[in-house]
Amino acid sequence: MCGQKEYSEGSRWNAMTQLHVEQCELTYEGAFVKPALSLVDSPGKLSDLLLEALESFGCTGSDLFLAKGALGERGVTCEVRGLGTGVTLLGDRMEVHCANFVNATAASVATMLENVWSGLAQLNGRVVAKTHSFLFEANTRIRGASYQEVLNRLARAPESLPGGTETAVVYYLPAEPDRGYGESSLVLNRSAEVECGLQVAATLVYEAESVKPEAAILAAKDRLSELLRNLGLEWIDD
Repeated sequence: MCGQKEYSEGSRWNAMTQLHVEQCELTYEGAFVKPALSLVDSPGKLSDLLLEALESFGCTGSDLFLAKGALGERGVTCEVRGLGTGVTLLGDRMEVHCANFVNATAASVATMLENVWSGLAQLNGRVVAKTHSFLFEANTRIRGASYQEVLNRLARAPESLPGGTETAVVYYLPAEPDRGYGESSLVLNRSAEVECGLQVAATLVYEAESVKPEAAILAAKDRLSELLRNLGLEWIDD
C-alpha cells in the first residue's frame, strides 16, 4: 500500500500536483444522427474509403480487416501500424482507437478524423455526425505527493471504515448546451500499471454541431487539462 502523509489546507496544496503521463490510450467514437446500415452491405466501398482517407499514413489492403458479428457491429477496420491506431467504420458510428496517444499524435488523429468524415459524406449523404466522444485512459506518475494524499484531498474515506481504506473519485459532468458539451465523466483511481500512480479516465462528449471533428480532439485534450487544473492537478505529457 502506498504511504500516506497528512496535509493541511493552505500548505503545498496551493501548488499544482503534477501528473506525469506514463501511457495514455485514446478511444474516439463519432455517432451518426441516424444509422446507415446499408454501409455494411458494401465492405468494398468502406475499404476503398479508408484506404483513400489514410493513404498518407501508408495504409494498404493488408491493413484492412472485416468486423463481423451482429448487424450493428459489422464493418471494416484499417490498422495504421506506424501509430498503433485502428480506424473502424460501422453502420451507426466511426471508431478510432490509439494505443499510445501523446501530444505528437494529436495532429495525425485529427487528420484521420477529417479525412474519414469527409469520405463518409461523399459516400452517403445520410451520414451526419451527432456526437464526438473521446475516452482518455491514462496511467500517471504523481510528483510531489502520494496517491492517497491526492485522493484524500478530493474524497477522504470515512473514519468508520477500516484503516487504510482507499478511495476513488467519479465526477459526472452535466451537459452544457451553450458550450456544445454532452454529458461527460471524469474518474480518478489507483493505477494498475504505475506503482502508487493515478489512473485518469475521462469521457468527454461534444455535440457535433458545435465543433468540427478535426478540432474536437484538441478541444477535448484542452478540456481534460482544464478539469484537472480545477482539481489542483497538472497534466504533464513529456
